[in-house]
Amino acid sequence: MAEIEMPGDEVQRLGELLGRVVELIDTRPSGYNPADVGPPLVRPGNDFDEAWKDGRVQVKRNSKDLKDGCDAIVKAFAEFDSQMGSSLKEGGSPSGGRDATNSGGGPRPS
Repeated sequence: MAEIEMPGDEVQRLGELLGRVVELIDTRPSGYNPADVGPPLVRPGNDFDEAWKDGRVQVKRNSKDLKDGCDAIVKAFAEFDSQMGSSLKEGGSPSGGRDATNSGGGPRPS
């Protein structure tokens, strides 16, 4: 039987991290005072922040889509794993654990 290896923990962790990106992307540092960075940097900083708004919206949208994809992958593999486990339990060999090619119970031919 082919073995499917899926790094579920890593995909789940990626989804969690992307969710955190979505949560934090619109936040600004609290207590920011433009005077703290000095007059030469205030205007470029504000200009960057204004220009970044469209990019922030796009990154947020894409991060949410990726997070939803990660969640769907983890859910699908969990359901598949559960179904496979159930089918293996239900579909045990009809000979009660013996090899189906030797269901007569006698010695196996060599």
